[in-house]
Amino acid sequence: MSTVSEPTKIWKREIGEGWLVLLTSLFGIGVGAASLLFYSIGVFFEPFQREFGWNRGQISGALIYLTLGFVISGPIIGGLIDRFGARIVALFSIPMLVLTMIGLSNLGNSLPAFYALFFAAGSVGGGTTPVVYTRVVNANFVSSRGLALGIVLAGTGIAALVLPPALAATIGGSAWRASFLLLAIAAALAWPLVVIGFRGVEGATPPQQTRTDGTGRADVLKSRIFWTISIGFVAVATAISGLVVHMVPLLRDTGMPLPQAVAIASFIGIGVILGRVLVGWTVDRVFAPFVAAVVFLLTASGCVLLNLGGAPTAPVAAFLIGFALGAEIDLIAYLTARYFGMKNYGFLYGSIYSMFSIGAAAGPAIVGHLYDSNGNYHTALWAMAACLVFGALTVASLPRFAR
Repeated sequence: MSTVSEPTKIWKREIGEGWLVLLTSLFGIGVGAASLLFYSIGVFFEPFQREFGWNRGQISGALIYLTLGFVISGPIIGGLIDRFGARIVALFSIPMLVLTMIGLSNLGNSLPAFYALFFAAGSVGGGTTPVVYTRVVNANFVSSRGLALGIVLAGTGIAALVLPPALAATIGGSAWRASFLLLAIAAALAWPLVVIGFRGVEGATPPQQTRTDGTGRADVLKSRIFWTISIGFVAVATAISGLVVHMVPLLRDTGMPLPQAVAIASFIGIGVILGRVLVGWTVDRVFAPFVAAVVFLLTASGCVLLNLGGAPTAPVAAFLIGFALGAEIDLIAYLTARYFGMKNYGFLYGSIYSMFSIGAAAGPAIVGHLYDSNGNYHTALWAMAACLVFGALTVASLPRFAR
């Protein structure tokens, strides 16, 4: 009896004692640079097309520059976290992200300025991404690590659920500018929460107060495991991001009014929330790469369903897309900690996240250009399904965890 109950007691104690860390990380991820800009940009397509005359490929191309910022800042942010702790990095980056949102609210008819602001959000605002928050969660949760990561990364699902309808309610004429101010306010609210929630917490503090077990950087960068994780999740990120960003315009092309389109797109958020928690709970019990493969294959079937069934199948497809989105970031965090330990977690996760971000930025641009070339989303949906299948097979090839 004791051998069964002791892990349960540890699991409950970790969750009970770490609730403030979970709350801080949940909210911080939900209003971070990746969440706010990624989940909101699809709602700005029509206002930007109407006011500036930009096409969908040009607008979604801003995510390439956001990603470039993440790619550059990811390993740097990770290294700073390993050296100084996550708290100070977040407290610097949050105000920088707020300033970029204010800049977007004053945007003129200039694509270079639009792209520059997205780049700034990804670079100086890079300390608002899961790289920071998952470092703290991994340091404070062991027995319940998968579930804890699932809970905090559900913040992206909440953003996907709340942002499109909230912003759609304010957009009209030039009201899109006020929407960016709302995003700035949301980003700023994370600052006082980090001040309180991460005070003296392991992983948020300088390295002499944190665990230092784990594999060296050079050994990891030479390993097949590192590159298998990176390549597999780049393929998945390409597919998921392209589908999420273009979901609202895809549904609008079927003749749906904007409120109905964003309502269906919000099923992505529901899928993310359930996916984060359910996948997190499952990987504490089942080999994580197999869980990931099953989820990604189900999402590929959602792409096929949407392509063949059209608008009537959109709620199911949106939910499946969100479910996969609910698995990707927390699985990267979980796999990084399990395979490589915590010694260089910030740098290693930041490096994988940088490559992941390349796929996340390329996806919307690829889907946008395929739409502009074909006049519809059919080819793009087949291409994204293929990326998901490739990612599933790649991740499933990972070896068993060392004890």
